[in-house]
Amino acid sequence: MNIVSKMKQFLLLLPMVAGMALTQSCTENIDTSARYTFTGYTIISYLESHEAYSEYCALLDTVNISDFSDSKVSQLLSARGQYTCFAPTNEAIQNYLIHLADSGLISEPTWDAPEFKAVDPETGKCELLELVRKTIVHNSLINNGDNIEAYQTGDISEKAIDKAMLSLPNMMNRKLQVTEGNGTKYAVGGANISDTECNIYTINGRIHQVDKVIAPSTQTAGDWFQKNLDDRKQNNARSRNGEEVQEQGFRFYTLSSLIIACGLKDTLNQAEDELYYQKLMKGDLPDLPQHPTFKGNGGPTPRSPGVMPERRYIGFTIFAEDDAWWEKALGLEEGSITGIEPEELVDMVNDFVIANNYHLSSATTDRNYTNANNALHQFVTYHMLPAKIEYGKLVIHFNELWYNLTDMIKKASVFDFYTTMGKRRLLKTYEASQTCDGKRNVIYLNRFPNLSNGRDGDYTELGCDPEKQGIAILTDNVPELYNTYIYRIEDCLYYNDQVAETFGKERIRIDVSTFFKELMTNDIRANENFEYNHQAKGMPQSNKYNYLEDCEISENTNFYYLTGRVSKTATWTNYQGDELNVVGNYEMTMKLPPVPKDGVYELRMGLSANNMRGMCQVYWGTNKDALPAAGIPFDMRMGGKALK
Repeated sequence: MNIVSKMKQFLLLLPMVAGMALTQSCTENIDTSARYTFTGYTIISYLESHEAYSEYCALLDTVNISDFSDSKVSQLLSARGQYTCFAPTNEAIQNYLIHLADSGLISEPTWDAPEFKAVDPETGKCELLELVRKTIVHNSLINNGDNIEAYQTGDISEKAIDKAMLSLPNMMNRKLQVTEGNGTKYAVGGANISDTECNIYTINGRIHQVDKVIAPSTQTAGDWFQKNLDDRKQNNARSRNGEEVQEQGFRFYTLSSLIIACGLKDTLNQAEDELYYQKLMKGDLPDLPQHPTFKGNGGPTPRSPGVMPERRYIGFTIFAEDDAWWEKALGLEEGSITGIEPEELVDMVNDFVIANNYHLSSATTDRNYTNANNALHQFVTYHMLPAKIEYGKLVIHFNELWYNLTDMIKKASVFDFYTTMGKRRLLKTYEASQTCDGKRNVIYLNRFPNLSNGRDGDYTELGCDPEKQGIAILTDNVPELYNTYIYRIEDCLYYNDQVAETFGKERIRIDVSTFFKELMTNDIRANENFEYNHQAKGMPQSNKYNYLEDCEISENTNFYYLTGRVSKTATWTNYQGDELNVVGNYEMTMKLPPVPKDGVYELRMGLSANNMRGMCQVYWGTNKDALPAAGIPFDMRMGGKALK
């Protein structure tokens, strides 16, 4: 016993000695003779040592880290951390100034342009100059945090095949799409990454040289659709004068005409509720207390707080038939559709929708297109979702048969159901690794195949009735917009009584996180990153700020969203990984998705039950202020054995 006791004392003594050594090394009286100095580059020192980046370095020295900090980005890039830097060369920056001059924003392609020197009388600042500088710098940098390595081309190659987004946003809070390069292996945000000047290692990140300034569009969808119509008028006038014109955006001239006619422009110009950001910065919305059971990965404490979302962006996803499809459907000559006046074209589409019964029987068929009950308005809004959803998240792969985050084997069919804009209707997204007709990894809308879904089934396709084939989403030529993704579709998308009947015969399985559009638009849902601040988000109580439009969170209620993505080798067993955790003496009310048709429905609630849960009483009804109880209180502490 004495020997064991002494051994314990010895083992315990080692950490104490180490702790003393650490304390001594942090004192001001440092023995410089024994100090080791690392001679490697930081990002900023590397850039400063190469003339090709002198223009970029000058901008890094002038641009602030944020609107709430006077520190410069160059200071950030000299500090510890992990940053991915897509560094534009001097030539790339000069070409960007030429682009600004060609677009009429500045009169000459230099930093001495008079427009850059114009001072805003309200702010006393050269607003345009600051905006352009910030655009160049903040779009070029990604803060990978302390625990995630900076991106290398090996990480980029995984995304390039699928034209996917990098999982972390840049300093402008924009996620950059990765593709194959034009003359190089890879491109990011439309800029080619040099095959030789890439993966440059520094002690605080990686540098990749790019051949152009990364500057994602800041145009909102409503303005983009309006510009398509305005440009069409100007181009028609130029054509009559014999001038050569370049028709950009006219692939969706029909869609643009429909959006404006239905009065949706202002809605599609919404991009952010800035009140939320102001409240957050003022400290009116502090992070939630530490989650009582969730253990964060790499957080400052064993149990991480529910970190409030950084912003509350507003976004949209639109699925659209392009002009070539409409020319065939309306019996027009190829390339002729832009010659039709928008008002005439809208009436032609309206007649087409009514003639083909592409609307609910309850819809009105007059030409009051801004009315939500109008047949054409319902047709158009059925193409629209009130959330900005990147292609890779239209369906979410996580815990289906054969799939895990390490191997990412897509074999079983995966689907989700979203609520559309306008009249609330369901829209199904669906992906199979291989459909029964041989197509691979295509995402469909409203596909209802026969699946191997028996007790021993593997959820692969067995067949699909011709009328239930669905509509494939095409991934090429996606317009780049600030608040909206527009995806081309191969055939006509509509919702009528027959489609509602098909939905009514489906078992509709929806992840509860899909209910809340804000989670997807703000990159909260299914976030791929493993740091604690991405894994656990807190939602403010509704009396402080109603972040989730379709959810009311009462006082004394702590609402956490957890991704379930701890690491590539450690994930949760939930359906799509994520959880909504409601903690405390709670009361929360949420709006459910619409049912497809009148009838009797059975509502089932799936959850993970264990001894860390609590009890709840479920209420159900149509009047949120007078909901009747649905059954007896539900004890979520009962594990699987107790429930059998």
